[in-house]
Amino acid sequence: MDKKKITLCVIVLILLFIVFFLAYLVFNKYVLKSNFENSVLTFADKNQSTIFEIKKVALFTNCNAKNKNISVSNYTLENIYQYTDIALFVSNEAAEKNLENTFKKVSIENIKFNTMPSIRTTSIIF
Repeated sequence: MDKKKITLCVIVLILLFIVFFLAYLVFNKYVLKSNFENSVLTFADKNQSTIFEIKKVALFTNCNAKNKNISVSNYTLENIYQYTDIALFVSNEAAEKNLENTFKKVSIENIKFNTMPSIRTTSIIF
């Protein structure tokens, strides 16, 4: 009988150890998940308001050409070109400037022409 009691005590102790170990794993996973959720929520709260605001968009257009003739009274133009620059005036109302509220990269995408020119070709150069 004593041998059975000892075996039973060892089995109970092993089962208790397994139960406590599994409870520790579940609790640890829950704590890690909770910490991750809290960090994501604090990051999301920071992004509720817009940091940058486009105050103004300005277009600057210029053109140039060469006079092929030397004569001032007769003009034959060659190498005619025209370009337009785009300027974006952006404001940042944040009191503190850090890596989260400053530009790292700016790009303009999905540019479409309302009316395509009928003469020559149109190109976009960055």
